[in-house]
Amino acid sequence: MASPNASATKPQNEALWAKFGHWMALYAAYLFLAGWAYLMYYFRVFGIDASWLGVSFNDAVADGFSVLFGPGVYLSLIYLAVFLATLVVDLWTKLKRWGQTIVAILLVILFPMTFYAARRAGIRQANIDRGDLTSLPTIVFTAGECAYRGKLVYIQSEALYLYDLTYSVQPAKNTSCRFDLAGTTPPVPMLWIVRLADLKDVTVVHYQKEAKP
Repeated sequence: MASPNASATKPQNEALWAKFGHWMALYAAYLFLAGWAYLMYYFRVFGIDASWLGVSFNDAVADGFSVLFGPGVYLSLIYLAVFLATLVVDLWTKLKRWGQTIVAILLVILFPMTFYAARRAGIRQANIDRGDLTSLPTIVFTAGECAYRGKLVYIQSEALYLYDLTYSVQPAKNTSCRFDLAGTTPPVPMLWIVRLADLKDVTVVHYQKEAKP
């Protein structure tokens, strides 16, 4: 015969797992929003529409978390506010209706705040990666009779998104180059989308900075 304590413990465990599921769904929504906004505006600075890249839900959620350790550190305050709001609701189960309403309004207000904080972080990181302190790896390759180097922004299947593409060695006047860079030196370097199949001797060199755990 099952003891009364065992019977009481089962519903409590089920309630705890139900709450945990609700928490995870709520946090996933904020993480997805932050990651999606970050990626969208990061790539937009380079002239890339994030919808071209087919970013998955998991990628967006992962970036929504990892951005905390970069330019999106202020998002940690929003995530903390979400945690405290849900904690208040769970601990004070007899919270009056007006209190629950305030918490609900707070959670709604935090959505646009999350979006704008992540948007700002994406633009800031993209501007860093367009400058001398970039974290983007350098790609070196040959195409036709010419050698090139640039910054590798993204890889999608056979498509490479390259930024600030230049000649590794200035070609002779009558050299046949796959990508003619003559006259393509605007104030803002251009984005190039190239096929991997068109390139030879491809080498990717990561920026020279000590990797930290």
